[in-house]
This record gives sequence, structure tokens and C-alpha cells, in this order.
Amino acid sequence: MPRDYKLRLGDGTVLAVDEQGLRSWVLDGKAMAQAAGSRDWRPLKEVLAETAAAAPQAASAPGRGPRPGDPVPTIGLKPLDDAGGPALRLAHEEEQVWEGEELYEEGSAGGVFGLVWLWAKRLVLIAGLVAAAVVAVNTWPTWLPVVTQVGLAIFTKVDEYARPARAPAPSPEADERRRMQEALQQAAGQLPHLSAETIQLVMSSSVWSVPDPPEVFSRAYAAAQRGAPALAPREAEELKALQTALLASLRPPERQRVRVYDRVRQERATLPAEDREVLGLFARGARALPPQSRERLQALLGRAVAAGLASGGA
Repeated sequence: MPRDYKLRLGDGTVLAVDEQGLRSWVLDGKAMAQAAGSRDWRPLKEVLAETAAAAPQAASAPGRGPRPGDPVPTIGLKPLDDAGGPALRLAHEEEQVWEGEELYEEGSAGGVFGLVWLWAKRLVLIAGLVAAAVVAVNTWPTWLPVVTQVGLAIFTKVDEYARPARAPAPSPEADERRRMQEALQQAAGQLPHLSAETIQLVMSSSVWSVPDPPEVFSRAYAAAQRGAPALAPREAEELKALQTALLASLRPPERQRVRVYDRVRQERATLPAEDREVLGLFARGARALPPQSRERLQALLGRAVAAGLASGGA
């Protein structure tokens, strides 16, 4: 009576074949065979050699093994169901072992113990989860505040990355300092005959607002006229000579405009347009002076302006 075998090819395909089917796959060097009633997979060549030794007459029969030039033999497949059709199945290693247990050891003690062990592991896992839930419920006053604190810290960091904090609005004092600094830089560029310290001193004397460059020029002009007598006679003469040199670089009509501006100041308050015009003339004359002369003019005017402001004038 021919024996039945299970054949596992090199690509993992599992076939149910007889002895003739085994010989059809002898060229597959990785093929393994399993005899009915056995759980061991053995190399196909080894099984074929064993069957040939057990039945030499069958091994010598024509058509039993592949020969050069012979056509490819038909694969003998064993029907696995009542319908009579052959079964061709792809399976991994785990599925092959399970299938072998179903075919040859179904109903054995090993299958029962395996099922019991599987359900035992599931019950242990379920019991562990239930125990963890009970412990969490009984100890929530301990861990809930910690978890809440950590969660708030994490959400705060995430919110900071998602929405960067806006810079706080500057205080009124900081805004005032910023505007004063900007006005100081602007006035320093338009009043080269005054030092930055003198400009800042004049601007700080304004109580109500930050003065613009024409107003700084007008206030410094008036303070210098009041404070010039407080200088030493030699410094007063030097300041007068430097102012004459400043005006000497201007054209005659421009020098005449400065003289008119000086007379108008004695009669009334000058207009911003008049201050701006004469400011431009003084700036052009100061830039025409040599650097050393301009620095000396700034120093002497600074002393005169400080003395004029100290006398109480605006």
C-alpha cells in the first residue's frame, strides 16, 4: 500500500503527495518531507533513499525517477476533502506545525494541554489588568495630583511652542525714554554746533513734551545768550570769535538773515519756520569749521547754555 507524505518545498509551499509525487520534486535541494504519523521534517533526498532501500523493486521500475530527456512527470496530489480536488496551500512555519498537529495528533493530550495553557495565559493577563485598575482607583489621591501637575507643565510647554508669548507693552516711562533717545539722535544730526550732552540738557528742560530739533535750537540759542556773560572773559571772547567764523562761511544774504533773526528774538517769540531756517544756516556754518574749532565751539556753547538754563530761563 503506498504511503502518504507531506512535502514542503523550498519556497514554503506544502503539498500532500505519495511516493511518486516525492520523486517529482527531487531536484528541489531544499525540499523537506514528512511521513504520515510523524512530526519530523526530513530532507527529501533522505526520505527517497529510505523508500528506495525499503522497496528496491519499486526504485528500479521504469518511470520512477527523472532521467535526462524524460518529460516532466505529473505531480500526484492526494485529495484532502470529499470533493476530490487537490489541495495546494502556502503556509509559514507556525502554520505548518499547527497543520501537522491537526492531521496527526488531533484529540491528543498535547492539544488539550496547549489549549489550557493558552487560556491560562489570557486569564493571568486579564487578572493583572484588573488588579492594576483596582490599585489605581484606591490610590488616586496620591498619583492624580502628580499626573495633573505634569500634564499642565507639558501642555504649557506645548502652548508656548505653538503660540510664542507676545512681548509685554512698554511702560510709560520706558516709552518716554525711547522717544527721548530717538529725538536726541535726530537733533544731534541737525545741530552740529551743539554737543550731545548740551542737546540732552536742553531737551530735559522741556516739561511738557520732547522738543523737536528747531525747538531745541531756539531754546539753546536763548540760553547761550543769557549764559555767555557767566563765562570767563577769555572764553567769552573765544566763543564770539568762533561764532563769527561760523557765520563767515555763509553768503552775505544768509549772514543778514541771521542778524534779523537775532533782532526778532529781542522783540517777540520766533516762529518754528524761522527757527528751522536759521538752524539750517548754523548747521552748514558749523560743518564748514575745522574739527578742532567745531569741538571747541560745542564746549563753549555747552557752558553758556548750562549757565543760561541754570539762571531759570527757558
